[in-house]
Amino acid sequence: MKIIEVSTLSDIAEFHNLVYVLYKNQKNWIPHIKQDVESVFDPKKNSYHKNGEITRFILKENEKTIGRIAVFYVKKEKKQNDIKTGGIGFFECINNQDAANILFDQSLSWLKKRKLQAADGPINFGEKEKFWGLMVEGFDRHTVYGQNFHLSYYKKLFENYGFKAYYNQHVYCKDLNEPYPKKFYERAERIKSRKHFSIDHMKNYDFAKYSKQFVEVYNAAWGTHHTFKPINEIQAQKMFKKMKPIIDQKLIWFGYYKDTPICFFIAIPDANKYFKNINGNLNTLGKLKFLLNKTFFPTDTVAALVFGVVPKFQKLGLESALANHTTDNMLQNGYRYVIQSWIGDFNPKMIKVCESFLGSDIYQKLTTYRIIFDKKAEFKRHPIIK
Repeated sequence: MKIIEVSTLSDIAEFHNLVYVLYKNQKNWIPHIKQDVESVFDPKKNSYHKNGEITRFILKENEKTIGRIAVFYVKKEKKQNDIKTGGIGFFECINNQDAANILFDQSLSWLKKRKLQAADGPINFGEKEKFWGLMVEGFDRHTVYGQNFHLSYYKKLFENYGFKAYYNQHVYCKDLNEPYPKKFYERAERIKSRKHFSIDHMKNYDFAKYSKQFVEVYNAAWGTHHTFKPINEIQAQKMFKKMKPIIDQKLIWFGYYKDTPICFFIAIPDANKYFKNINGNLNTLGKLKFLLNKTFFPTDTVAALVFGVVPKFQKLGLESALANHTTDNMLQNGYRYVIQSWIGDFNPKMIKVCESFLGSDIYQKLTTYRIIFDKKAEFKRHPIIK
């Protein structure tokens, strides 16, 4: 077996083609869009290159590609008791532990040379909403776009090498035709009866207006998370503009108190329903197929991206009021299922919202693994958000 650092167009093609060989018999697998994957490696499209470094490798045997991996790190301000951690991602491999070990060995060696002390994986050289975690349950179910789908034996390859679960990721699904728990409606009615409270959706694709509101709520709602990075209005506008081809404005909702935004629910129609037949390539033909699918075969599934409530208004039942309002609207517009972007098991508050308040069921599970290079060092799981 020979490992090669990806450097040529031929290498890049091999990097992408491998998944079509490995997953050819997986009926629930939908390939990531090649252009989206490539943007991760492009400094012009991925701002993480400003403070980090990434490379990727393919593994060959008898001139046949049998594995691939990306390895990277982002420079971060070190906090007390933190260890310098890099990442691996886009791992794919035949069911062969020796082959997987070569890919892992090469990646860890690369990170050690750059003074890193640990590696998480499989993760993304970018934000957590895409390409994050190893699927360990739910292989028989549809996967929303951006979420990883893996072969079931990958778990064994990671754990046999020495990776340990750093945290588990729960993906929830809600059938909107199924009633919520009784207390849900009581909380929703209590909030809706209050003066000065209102809910409205995005209008006129006014990204400047809604980006400002999103940033205001998001930074307040998530600011207590120990890994939190505040977002600015420029970043938020870029996010909305990037999503514009798929956006349904009646899936982007804000709650207000006296015209001040206090909560939001951001979702999009599930793009994978449209991408299923374009074979992972959003070229001219792929874009045409995407538009035809979107126009003539509308999806009944929503991918919920993010939800937030400013601290001052938490624990009052806003989650229920917002969910009740958006549920009615989604059903009226032909949607039935909401698949929630993953929630880490380090976030019991959000898990309680999904399971107890909203009555959502665990749909799929993923795991983010970590390996510490110093075998004598104590392994600690991701800290719990209080």
